[in-house]
Amino acid sequence: MTDIRHIAATSCDYTTFDAVIVGSGPSGSIVARTLAEKGCRVAVLEYGGLVSPGAMHEPHQAAYSKAFTSTGATDGNPWTACCVGGGMQFYNAITFRYRQSDLSASQYLGTDMEVDWPITLQDLEPCYSQIEHLLEIGGTNGHASYPASPRGVMLSDAMQELGIRPKQIPLAIRAPGDSRGCIKCSACDELVCPTNARASVLARNILDDSELPGAISVFYGCFVNRVEIGRGGRAEALECYVALSSELIRIPVERIVVCANAIQSAALMLRSKSGHAPHGIGNESDLVGRGLSFKISGYSVGYVDAANCGSEAMASHWGPHATVYTDEFYEHTDVPCRFGGLIYEANFLLPSENIGRVRLHYIAGDEPWSHNRLVLDDAADRYGIPYIRFEYRNSENDKARIGFLADRADDILLHLGAFRIEREPSSHARGSSHLHGTMRAGCDPRSSVVDSCGKVHGFTNIYVMDGSVMNFAGNSNPTHTIMANARRMALSLK
Repeated sequence: MTDIRHIAATSCDYTTFDAVIVGSGPSGSIVARTLAEKGCRVAVLEYGGLVSPGAMHEPHQAAYSKAFTSTGATDGNPWTACCVGGGMQFYNAITFRYRQSDLSASQYLGTDMEVDWPITLQDLEPCYSQIEHLLEIGGTNGHASYPASPRGVMLSDAMQELGIRPKQIPLAIRAPGDSRGCIKCSACDELVCPTNARASVLARNILDDSELPGAISVFYGCFVNRVEIGRGGRAEALECYVALSSELIRIPVERIVVCANAIQSAALMLRSKSGHAPHGIGNESDLVGRGLSFKISGYSVGYVDAANCGSEAMASHWGPHATVYTDEFYEHTDVPCRFGGLIYEANFLLPSENIGRVRLHYIAGDEPWSHNRLVLDDAADRYGIPYIRFEYRNSENDKARIGFLADRADDILLHLGAFRIEREPSSHARGSSHLHGTMRAGCDPRSSVVDSCGKVHGFTNIYVMDGSVMNFAGNSNPTHTIMANARRMALSLK
């Protein structure tokens, strides 16, 4: 059984581990599992602690540092979620696969950075299937699809009447009727599922090593501040801060795999300056932190008279955040540059907030530009760790793309009878649950930070295997792809 404990309560010989992984979220956990399947002894270091069933995301994250944004305010979100299991503990379980167009987006988009991934969809295919089996994603491997909600049915009807094809969202949630299925205890987003019906790192036992030839140990309460580099571009140790005891500790490493999220992974590389890496690890070409991508997104809310749509559809919502979507405009001639994204049902966080309202989310991958980046600020937090600062703005093309999707979402809401539509102010530039692109992957060190298997150019035992290696953010929710790509890279690790 996997050992999960606070690092202050453990005493072990770290030299016995074959690999040390920074971050226990979806990428770090699947890398740990994959290496343990190969017989490795793995240590996973996590800053956040264990979260309780039913815990809400916003109050949980309040204890962790913010980032400076382009406005100068400290309102940026440099974490998806800081806890054992990462953001997957709180996510909405939307688990799309990416498409080949997401991996070769240069046919639609032109920027000053490499947009295409150095792999194809075929390279991800077997790992997608393995993740679908592990998470029990509806509609795959014999797992029942989650049925459309009353609002989802109403939206599907409106889409069809407009000639737009609706589809069921692939959800990593056990359907009602399963003995372990969803009981619709709340509006299911930004909270830890109290029944484990919704997949997560802990709910699906991704870190459980009891039937694996290797071993996994998880140590939380540990912030990895920097990587110590020796001769020959080899990582020798991690300098870690333990907040509970206010100690700096040194953890020796055989190899490290950084899976801290696209913001924290790049920040760790930038903090790790030394005589062997004067600009930070992997940063000889000034690329670490650049190409920061949050996705472009927005929400439209339609106010609807229950008498026109049925009282059930307009009542409180209990169950998944989303059940129905359309990909009609993913690649479409009417979209600016012909490359759009998704529109899907997006219920509010609290059941009662949904009364009389229908909400749609629209989402697309943002163009990666070198001026969109994170840097380390001169100011530091109470532990002496530099704050992160985002420098981020969207291109006119991105604004036109998301504007097109917003207009189509409004069309759907108007058609189902909305008498008023409001667009929520966009907040994606402050960071979000979709973080990508700061440690670019490729063959050429002049235009990339890591190779196609995640190894940092010029360093012998440092790997990055999270969303930061995604050259284009993709036009759909990334968790499934982050996990599949992390497994692909971990399988190649010798």
